Amino acid sequence: MVAELKSHVLRRDEKGMFGIPFKRLLGGGIAGVVVFMIARILFPIGAIPFGFFGFIAALILSAQSGGLSLYTRLLYRVRGWLIIAAASKPDSLVGQIAETLELPTHLVLLDGEQVFAPNEKAIEVDLSQWNTYAAPDEDGEGLVFVEQL
Repeated sequence: MVAELKSHVLRRDEKGMFGIPFKRLLGGGIAGVVVFMIARILFPIGAIPFGFFGFIAALILSAQSGGLSLYTRLLYRVRGWLIIAAASKPDSLVGQIAETLELPTHLVLLDGEQVFAPNEKAIEVDLSQWNTYAAPDEDGEGLVFVEQL
């Protein structure tokens, strides 16, 4: 008897519908119902389309790409835009919004000496201890580096 193991044993395949995992369908349904209930309070007639569009929007915004959902990527994009805009014009309205949200605008300014600094200091090598050959198959005396003449 031979046991066949899948390469992704620890990864559980989720069942859903139309290639959408069940947890996304469930979350989208809950979001659609919440939108429907709020729309029902505001618009007693015609709230069903709002709930349906809330369901579709939740499905689209929860789609994963590269391990991050769409709404997370959109939030990071807006946050990055706010940080860059606030760093370039700190006295503008966007700068005040970034200051209110306590966004780290100092991260935009990069110091080249710090970014491109080597990990450790260069080791000084005494070249007088090395023999240099013109061809790899040479034997005997090669070129010798001399410190002083």
